[in-house]
Amino acid sequence: MNLTRLRRRAAWGLWTELLVRAAAPAFGILAAYLAAALFGFGSPWAFLGVLLLTAGALAFGLARLRRPRAEEIDRRIEHVSGLRHRPIAMLEDAPENESQLAVAIWRLHERRIAASLQNARAGWPVVEAEIHDPFALRGLLLLLLLVGGIAAGPAGLPRLGSAFSFPGWPFAGPSVDAWITLPAYTGAPPLVLSPGDAPAVLAGSALTVIVTGLGRPPVAALGRAPIRFSALAQNSFRADAELSASGRLRIGKWWNPLAAWNVTVMLPQPPMVRMSQPLPVDHALLIGWHAQDTYGVASLSATFMPEGHPNAEPEILDLPFNGVNLKDASGVAKPDVGDSPYAGLLVTVTLAARNLAGISGMAASMTVQLPPADFSDKTAIALATLRQRLALDPNTTREQADTLQKLAEAPPSQISAAADLQMAALARQLNAAEISADAAQKRMAMLARQIEQGPDYAPAQALAAANQALEQALRQAITAGKKVDSDRLQQLLAAMHAALARHLQALGAAAAAPGGPEANIGDLDKLAAQIAQDEASGQSAKAAAELNQLQRMLTALQSAKPMSAAQARQEAAANQAAQDLARLTQGESALLDQTNQGAGTPAGQTALQNQLAATRQGLGKAGLSLQGLGDAAAAMDAAHGALEDQNLGAAGAAEGAAIQQLQKAASALASSSQGMSFGESASPSAGDTNYGDGGNGAPDEDSIPGIMPSGENAAGAIQQQIIKNDGDTSLPSAVHQYYHRLLNQDTP
Repeated sequence: MNLTRLRRRAAWGLWTELLVRAAAPAFGILAAYLAAALFGFGSPWAFLGVLLLTAGALAFGLARLRRPRAEEIDRRIEHVSGLRHRPIAMLEDAPENESQLAVAIWRLHERRIAASLQNARAGWPVVEAEIHDPFALRGLLLLLLLVGGIAAGPAGLPRLGSAFSFPGWPFAGPSVDAWITLPAYTGAPPLVLSPGDAPAVLAGSALTVIVTGLGRPPVAALGRAPIRFSALAQNSFRADAELSASGRLRIGKWWNPLAAWNVTVMLPQPPMVRMSQPLPVDHALLIGWHAQDTYGVASLSATFMPEGHPNAEPEILDLPFNGVNLKDASGVAKPDVGDSPYAGLLVTVTLAARNLAGISGMAASMTVQLPPADFSDKTAIALATLRQRLALDPNTTREQADTLQKLAEAPPSQISAAADLQMAALARQLNAAEISADAAQKRMAMLARQIEQGPDYAPAQALAAANQALEQALRQAITAGKKVDSDRLQQLLAAMHAALARHLQALGAAAAAPGGPEANIGDLDKLAAQIAQDEASGQSAKAAAELNQLQRMLTALQSAKPMSAAQARQEAAANQAAQDLARLTQGESALLDQTNQGAGTPAGQTALQNQLAATRQGLGKAGLSLQGLGDAAAAMDAAHGALEDQNLGAAGAAEGAAIQQLQKAASALASSSQGMSFGESASPSAGDTNYGDGGNGAPDEDSIPGIMPSGENAAGAIQQQIIKNDGDTSLPSAVHQYYHRLLNQDTP
């Protein structure tokens, strides 16, 4: 190896060792600060102090450096190569005797030295830490770094980023203002970011950053995604970004960020929802539900899927949901499934709640037998059957089209020419694939209902639209806290009156029973006006309860059916009997109180007996009889005799028995009551959607098994309250009938 090159390499090795030793104190200071930063003790001002201290230690070490001498370089080569007797130095020597023999011997000596230097090495730099660090402080620093990294965990990088940033100087410099605007549905104020924050926000939040005091837009990034700034004013820039993924938000150059935050972006969670076992009621399902969401539930829907038919399309119904931003809501929904293509089949019901973020949560699915369709016309029944087959398997379009064509050619019942032509046209469209299976099902449902209702189809649809317009106007006013314009209210009521008249005329029910539309339409108008007045005065809860009552009245008007003269007489007699029984029950209860106080008289019992005899006579003329009235009369007769004998104990027992028999007769009357029930709105009917309205406008869930949160059974208290309310003779007969139906049911 060339000696000159070997010496150069050895010189670089010595320089390296000298520089490492000079910089070792400075590196030790930085390592100690790095360990402190991992433990959370770093700060911008501490970083500045450490930099100054490190610079001083480095300057002190470099100032003590001196250039390696030639002898030191040669000694290093000889030491690393294991050469003894300093052979390199001998190369510089010369013989004192210049005789021929002396010169020959010296040449031989030089060749031997050159041969020994053939394998000489410069060696690698050696720090010799054990000499310069006798207390092994380097090991302590490594241990602190290891423990600090483990202790910091995921917070390590944020701590280091904060600890190795420069402080804001006392003089004016770039300023950073940043905030995050959460989604509107949270209702939360903007989150202003401060140094050291590590915000956790919802996806879809908006980030805004304003930097002031720079001559050009700063460099910024969220994770790996760059953030672009636009000019806001002179030396001021603004950036907006939507947050969709977590990352480190950095404003400024990586070696000297103006600001930095670790932003965690979370997806909104779906709402929690559960439902009770759906219960068929008439042509609807009674579904109790309970939904919870951090920010609010926006809508409910029920999906019906027939069992054993994998090709069927699921039917989705939106459920009524009163109010918005309901974070913990319960209620009872009563969707009408009379027109469902799966009427009469066993279906799987799945309840879904969608929150304000647009995410849905599902309740556990349950199975229920849907009520059958309420068609009586043979053609309507056949058409509904075709519709169900098509819904169960949309691939059988051609087959159902052929069957529909045959049905149009020979309908099993008398139908209008227009309906017949529509069936034939629909069959042709199905056969030619000019209409989808879903659209064909909707047409079949409309045709079946049109055939079933006959001339009343269009009037019934018009009445439903008028009722809906009236309800929506009043409900929107409640939500806005405003009063409905009086002219607008009169227009809506007039439209409803006109539609009702056409509906009754189509039914042939213009001469309805006493207590029908003619007698109660005025009450409906008064109730609508009262709702508007309560809205204007700010009584939203009272207006909402009255609106539910109005809704039931409109439903009763729309579902009116014609009644015969005999049915009208029976309806009138039943209504009168219900009021009489309520008065008799109250009178007998008052007499029982007087008897218990020693003031009961035979004359008082006689008056009640006469009233009971008149009630029985009125029912008999209408061809009605009630179980319990005979026993009530016998009990009253026994009470009369006991009062005459001054046997107050026996009289009280007989009067109590009379009250029980009167209540039994009232329950029997309520169970058998039939006919038109216009204006039956003072109290809800069984299974009504809006009974027990709570503060959120939803029905009271306590009446649905498995939904009442506390799990308590309040049947006893409810029964006592019903008995107390039933004694009020000022209530309409429909209310007493409803109370009697409730009292006649088995208590759970």
